[in-house]
Amino acid sequence: MNKQIIVSMKDLRYASILCPHCNTRVTLDFAKEFGGESDRDRFKSPHQCPRCHANYDSAIPTALDAMQRVYSNLREHEKAVNFVVEDETPAP
Repeated sequence: MNKQIIVSMKDLRYASILCPHCNTRVTLDFAKEFGGESDRDRFKSPHQCPRCHANYDSAIPTALDAMQRVYSNLREHEKAVNFVVEDETPAP
């Protein structure tokens, strides 16, 4: 049985990165802008884990920056754009 979950743009606001070395999870807010007035208001893709300082795969920050730009561009259309997630878990 396939289940579909519809996710709106506003529900995709956050993403998290899990460090493969120490399991620290960093949550990012895509609603923050790249050029905010202060560091607190600005979106930043981390390049390393804040706990153990291990570098993330270099593709991760690049992809998250691209995702933030897509989020910013589509956010004004959040009622018109939805994502569909399919759960293909076999029924018991």
